[in-house]
Amino acid sequence: MKTKQRRQDILRVLEKNKRLRILDTAQEMGVSTMTVRRDLQRLAEQGIVTLVHGGAVYNEGTVAMPTVAAREKKMRQEKNTMAAYCASLIKEGNAVYLDAGSTAKAIAELLVERSNIAVLTHSLSVMNILAAARQLQLISVPGIYKPENRGFFGDMTQRFIREFQLDIVFFGACAVNGEGMMSPDFTDLAVKQALVEHAHKRVLVVDHTKIGSVSLVKVCDLHQLDMIVTDGLADPEFIQRAKRMGLEVVQTGC
Repeated sequence: MKTKQRRQDILRVLEKNKRLRILDTAQEMGVSTMTVRRDLQRLAEQGIVTLVHGGAVYNEGTVAMPTVAAREKKMRQEKNTMAAYCASLIKEGNAVYLDAGSTAKAIAELLVERSNIAVLTHSLSVMNILAAARQLQLISVPGIYKPENRGFFGDMTQRFIREFQLDIVFFGACAVNGEGMMSPDFTDLAVKQALVEHAHKRVLVVDHTKIGSVSLVKVCDLHQLDMIVTDGLADPEFIQRAKRMGLEVVQTGC
């Protein structure tokens, strides 16, 4: 069995059973216990599991947040479709902000050939993509680098953001529900709250798996957003609630 397929199978078991034992898994897959340990170590580095004696448990709950690298692999087609719609919202002369995250990276890839727009971001992944752009203005937002988020965070980041008035901010989030947009990370929370305060249009971009979830802290109330871009499988009850609050909701791929 190839490494990629084996790790996907291990992840499916963890998502279903929430934990596994290394010895049992090795016997079921016909591989050595050392091979399974390496696979679990890789998943732990991505923030997906926590290693325990003799096995691993699946990370879930209000503080669980896989790394950007891990999130990029999930819902890829849906994210690309949502990113295409978001890119269509950006007009010449706009100052836009791309949050850190896998969806922001997908949006950035569609902006490389665009011109006469300013893009601000604290995401290193977005900066690397747009470094090749010649006709737009890329403004890198400073801070302390967090490898798991591939972005810069902290007081310096917040102060810098507050110097700008932004036409559109594209937010990513690990959780959103009827109460609002949420985050498992206090440093991410502070950056997002600064962006909420300094944006003319606030767009939350999330796939359906994030809707109805709960995370550690609330970034803002749902009514403080202006638009939600999601996919066709989003919970209809949540969509109707958001619309009643005055938000514009766009479901791509329908």
